[in-house]
Amino acid sequence: MKQWFKRQLSIRHFELLRILNYERKRLICRLRSPKNYKTKLERLHLGSGDRHVPEWLNVDLVQSDLNLDIARGKLPFESDHFSLIVTQHVVEHLTIEDELIPLLKECLRTLKPNGELWISTPDLEKVVHSYLEHHNVDLIKDRQTRKPEWNLGDLPPQQFMNDLFYQQSEHRNLFDFDLLSWTLKQAGFTTIERVDEMELLKRFPEFPPRHDDFQSIYVRAVKK
Repeated sequence: MKQWFKRQLSIRHFELLRILNYERKRLICRLRSPKNYKTKLERLHLGSGDRHVPEWLNVDLVQSDLNLDIARGKLPFESDHFSLIVTQHVVEHLTIEDELIPLLKECLRTLKPNGELWISTPDLEKVVHSYLEHHNVDLIKDRQTRKPEWNLGDLPPQQFMNDLFYQQSEHRNLFDFDLLSWTLKQAGFTTIERVDEMELLKRFPEFPPRHDDFQSIYVRAVKK
């Protein structure tokens, strides 16, 4: 019992430190971010991480072309500036009402008429179907084709569902097409369609492929 308690304390302590470090980065980013930012680039890559795409303005919390805390729901760009915005596996990290809808409203504002927003995120419908039909074994195999070193250890395959929801306390929501469409409509988008990674890569071959259609939903929204 004593050993178990020490282990739990260690895990919780590590998790707390990780969260505090992340919040520290957010605070620093907010203090340093410009209120207004002009760029000649008309293509915006939100939540770029280490996947910097040439000829796009790559935006993330740290180590990007422009460091922004996009969870703040404010973008420092002029209205009607961008022709394209792409964000991949970012929206699930944001709360819907307080963070995501304000951010999507800003995307709508900063897009030109007929500008496009492309979003990908884990697909709740695909994950639930996999759970019911295969206990997520197929999704585990799919992830290991992209991340061979990843595994669940001794845990049964059903744990994949918890892993996807939890993501070290980073995920806030999982979306299916209806929920993502509803969220985009709340922000003012009216033209919304389901697409796939192949369509995104065909339009933007400069983006590195993720090979994640098996577990992800891709959506394209247009500003009218």
